[in-house]
Amino acid sequence: MSVSSFIGGDLFTIRVVKHLNTNPADQWANAYEFQATEAGTEAQLLALGVALVAFEVGLHHTTTLFDRLLISTWEADSVPYDPAAFISTTLSDVGDRGALTDPLSLNQCLSVTRVCATGRFGHLFYRNCVAEGQVGAPAGTTTLNDRSAFQSIVDAALTASGLSGYIGITPDEALRMAMVSADGTQKRAVVGLIVQGMSTIKTDHKWFNRTSPA
Repeated sequence: MSVSSFIGGDLFTIRVVKHLNTNPADQWANAYEFQATEAGTEAQLLALGVALVAFEVGLHHTTTLFDRLLISTWEADSVPYDPAAFISTTLSDVGDRGALTDPLSLNQCLSVTRVCATGRFGHLFYRNCVAEGQVGAPAGTTTLNDRSAFQSIVDAALTASGLSGYIGITPDEALRMAMVSADGTQKRAVVGLIVQGMSTIKTDHKWFNRTSPA
């Protein structure tokens, strides 16, 4: 499998790496899996990467700086090194939701579920997206004061970025967001992104999707 071209059924992982404008050394990433629904080219993978970054830009505040985009084949890294297995490009984007003057700590994350037609949901955790005044803890656990407001933010970012064209059982594009089992035998199309609430995720947690065994 290569990122130069692909055929229907090929799998890819895309990671978006970012950091606070005040602390570039402390970086984190969100990872997504995609399945090709038909044959395509590197240009289509790059277009997907652009849409994915634009989606995340729509979720984050100006205090989040986007560092790089990594597009790789889903298989484990090969030995010897295969340069055709991934694309790495630097980014200079910043979040476009305005300044965040009272941010929560980075371990407090906006939780968004990847909804599939069948089976368990997956989770995406976004740091530095929620302010102190937007949450409460009525029972000792941090919760969103207005979950529907954040769902509106997610929906607007999906539409504005074009990422909505990559979601669904029969998406508009040649690649669709998916959930893939650890051994790669199960591939389920993501049909929606739904705001779940808040989750506490330690800052050194590598929330990357797994790849197939070497």
